[in-house]
Amino acid sequence: MGKAYRIGELAEVTNVSKRTIDYYSQIGLLQPLRTDSNYRLYDEETIHVLGLIEHYKKLNMPLHEIKSVIELVKLKSTENEQVEKYVDQIAEIMKHLEAEIKEIKPIMESLNDKQRELLLNKVSPQGMTLAHSLLLLFG
Repeated sequence: MGKAYRIGELAEVTNVSKRTIDYYSQIGLLQPLRTDSNYRLYDEETIHVLGLIEHYKKLNMPLHEIKSVIELVKLKSTENEQVEKYVDQIAEIMKHLEAEIKEIKPIMESLNDKQRELLLNKVSPQGMTLAHSLLLLFG
């Protein structure tokens, strides 16, 4: 298993509150192991999962969608059905991003050139990485 973390240690390492970790465990986003004395222990993979959750939350993705993505990532299966589900999930994420872009477009158009340039500079590296990844995946 590697290093095992109690909830307080995990909260400190990941900068995510114990309350949030507890909630994620309750809804099935995290699967702690239970010790004989009923302590919850979290493995190294949990740190990665929490990073994914935070990433998708920044994209305003609902927790139920995040849970689906994480379940698919954990499967690490190349079976056609699993790959198809994963591609469907990516398509859902893309629809979600498209809706976000449509919402922000009028706001962007109301900004002056300097404000717009500042915002685009923040998004451009991530956008280019995403576009490149999509081309590799679907190209």
